[in-house]
Amino acid sequence: MTWTTFWLALVFSFHIVMVNLGIFLALYVPLLKYRVDKKGDKPLDAVAYKLMKFYAATYGVAGVFATAFTVFLLSFYPDFLGLAGNITLIPFGLAIIMIVVHFFSITGFYYGWHRWSRGTHYLFGFLLGLSAVLIPFAFRSVFAFLNIPVGLELAGGKLSLNVGKALTNPTFPPLYLKSLTAAITAGAFAVAGGLAFSAAKSNDAEYKRAVGVVTRDLAPVIAAGLILMIVFGLWYAISLQDIPYKFNNVFARLGWKAGDGAIAHDLSWLFVLKMLFFAFQIYVIAVVYKYLKSGEIPPSKASLALYGGLAALLTVALGELLNAFSQYPYFIACLGSPQPCQDLLAQIPKDQLQYLANTLNLETYNSLAVLGGVKIITSLFMIFLIASTFYFFYVYFFKKEQA
Repeated sequence: MTWTTFWLALVFSFHIVMVNLGIFLALYVPLLKYRVDKKGDKPLDAVAYKLMKFYAATYGVAGVFATAFTVFLLSFYPDFLGLAGNITLIPFGLAIIMIVVHFFSITGFYYGWHRWSRGTHYLFGFLLGLSAVLIPFAFRSVFAFLNIPVGLELAGGKLSLNVGKALTNPTFPPLYLKSLTAAITAGAFAVAGGLAFSAAKSNDAEYKRAVGVVTRDLAPVIAAGLILMIVFGLWYAISLQDIPYKFNNVFARLGWKAGDGAIAHDLSWLFVLKMLFFAFQIYVIAVVYKYLKSGEIPPSKASLALYGGLAALLTVALGELLNAFSQYPYFIACLGSPQPCQDLLAQIPKDQLQYLANTLNLETYNSLAVLGGVKIITSLFMIFLIASTFYFFYVYFFKKEQA
């Protein structure tokens, strides 16, 4: 693996953890705010506002800094950007529009808290949730295209994308549903664990009660989400059997093979590691479920719930890395597979396929990327990103608020 690929994977894993946490908060906080307004529950309003404040802050890391840095790293692959940007312009365009809507929704919903009328505030909350669902819809359609380029057509000597056909990609439905479920489950687990941990350290009875309301909401969401993730994860794995290169890199060593069973890069260990983190989540929810559901969480169980939430976020990061590395070095996994996957590209001339294989290769980066000065700048950016991420979590979970 090249150093540019390593940095790209590392920043992406940080980015994706924050994004998944943000998807959950964008869906849950507006619903919680609506509930707060109906009951006039001020302590619960303070908890909802705290969650929104945390989301607005983390979006600065995930949505702005990490996205900008990811684009910077992708600039090491100018041929890929030129080709993929042209082919996937429509889904990328939808994602960009929704990101803009999401940004203004966060700003409006956070700023309008206690300032604007409920109707206006709820409108921004609705846009916040809607954009949170549509952003991964667009991006996952691109990721499904990177599995199997369904909808890729040659017209007038140029490659283009038939969007209607692209949405029939067999890997898209399970990938999108699995991703959305993972985001909601991991986000709910992290928030429930984090709030339970902070309430266990607090002497404020009203704050403890308000946190109990939230954990009662989230306990069944976490339990149901973990079950659905097994279903959607298995569905996604089965859909990848048409891409033997990618499928075998994950499962062949474990005895589940596709095609000729050939392994290019054995990543079964990464899948096993991900499953261990997932099993830990199952264990934690089995132990703490009745405490979260009752809203009365003893300190020892609050700590365990926090560890379960952190494990949920790490599981998401491991899953994303596994999905990306299993097709390394190809941006489009199908290009690495023998028959029958290549049959899907039968309408594309061989010279165009060779062009795609060369352009969409993670090892064909810009020579400027390996200059000493560029390496130093990239490393400094990464250190700042990692430090700021951990500082946010420190402030949220451990730093005492000033009176």
